[in-house]
Amino acid sequence: MVTIKEIARRAGVSRGTVDRVLNGRPGVKPETEARVRALMDELGYHPDQAGQMLAARKKKLRIAFLILHGPEFVFFLDILHAARDKAADLRELGVTVDFYLIRHLDQTYLERLFLEVEESRPDGIVTLPFRVKPFVDFMERMHGRGVPTVFFNVDGDFVPRMCYVGCDYVRSGRVAAGLAALCTGGYGKVGVASFDSPFDGFDSPSFTHRMGGFTQELRASYPGLTLADGGAPAFFRGSDFSAVEDLLRRHPDLAALYLVNLGDFSVCRAAREAAGDRPLVIITNDLIPAQREMLREGIISATVSQQPDVQGSAPLQALYDLLVFGTRPASEHLYTDLLIYISQNV
Repeated sequence: MVTIKEIARRAGVSRGTVDRVLNGRPGVKPETEARVRALMDELGYHPDQAGQMLAARKKKLRIAFLILHGPEFVFFLDILHAARDKAADLRELGVTVDFYLIRHLDQTYLERLFLEVEESRPDGIVTLPFRVKPFVDFMERMHGRGVPTVFFNVDGDFVPRMCYVGCDYVRSGRVAAGLAALCTGGYGKVGVASFDSPFDGFDSPSFTHRMGGFTQELRASYPGLTLADGGAPAFFRGSDFSAVEDLLRRHPDLAALYLVNLGDFSVCRAAREAAGDRPLVIITNDLIPAQREMLREGIISATVSQQPDVQGSAPLQALYDLLVFGTRPASEHLYTDLLIYISQNV
């Protein structure tokens, strides 16, 4: 969706100038008008969009954005920041975005939260999917009222949704396998560890799909790399990294460690310390400030980012386009790019 604000910014003029060009009013230099009209053509802007956007302002659209929030979900902060930035832009277009921070998955708590969302009468919903009854019931009620939903970060087929914005986790796992092979020369033993979510009922397809892609790619393309413990992960919870430390003690020849999902990112430092003086390649996912520091220090060898900024903004944009222009995404899977970071490019 292209806005007058975006055209004005690119043309280096005010929104009032763009409005005068759109409505054929005097007071605009010919060269400025030509530049504005050229940008409209380039960006695919049509004058009837202005009327649709004005009508949307009068409707006072409301979107609910539900997101996990807490110390063990630091990654979601980047998504939240991007969503709030996008919400500020949408506010100028007459759209209110209400943010609901989910701190735990207690059934009573969720039922109250979803009731609060319902009472706000949202025109659209952006959320993570949770495989728990209060969420399923809530989604069914929203679907029955014709309220469109966009999932981000994690997809789910157990309730209706318009589209998914987030990572292709199978491909992410395959990329991690390629990085492990590049960093080790394609030979040695690889261990796997992952954060064990304390939230009962929270399904983690991100872990399942990443592991599937990782193990499949190793077996298909890198026969010189073998999985320690047959690929059984060492799960850790909170700051208790004993399972990861035990994995490293039991396998003194471990060449690489793939940390699939991270809760407390200091597990990377704990793994490096447990490895002692021996070399150990550590591959992770995501990119928060703590990881940037550990990449620079050489604690993390490489990480695969999944564009949290896009996961925060694109779902809101998709709902705006649907609610205002009646335009649906070209695909129901809007996958983010997989960006590889090493010490030299953070």
